Amino acid sequence: MALKTITAAVSVAAALGAATASAAYEPAAYGTAKSGTFSVTSGVLVLPKSAELKGVWLDDTLPCSETRTLQVKVEVFYSPSSGAAKHKKLSKSGLVGNCAEGGPNFGFLFRAKKYGMGCASGAWKPGGYSFVTTTKDATSGLEASASLLWQKTASC
Repeated sequence: MALKTITAAVSVAAALGAATASAAYEPAAYGTAKSGTFSVTSGVLVLPKSAELKGVWLDDTLPCSETRTLQVKVEVFYSPSSGAAKHKKLSKSGLVGNCAEGGPNFGFLFRAKKYGMGCASGAWKPGGYSFVTTTKDATSGLEASASLLWQKTASC
């Protein structure tokens, strides 16, 4: 039976006054698309110096040894209070196992400093950020998206 393509998106706007992500408050957003017992989930988790932008698939009726090909696409937009905005797109495909523990596990650890969005310490530069993760199952076409808007107000 072919799975019907369903797209789900979740948007979360983090508190504008949050200076940095911390153990007590790490801005996050997740989006899940389901068809029967099969689901695809995308996630965005902002950490003090990076962001986890990842996807996963799950099906409780299949063994954990089962694999599927997922494509994860991410986009990060950065708008400083002054100066030029930055935009980075990344994409990858690969075999991903069922039964992921701890949530989305395939995708990117996006390091702020590596892409010119980090202070000398590696922490996020002040400004506005938009993170988008889209995960698509290659066989069924089932796709889920997660997006998060976050404002860092503290200086480097």
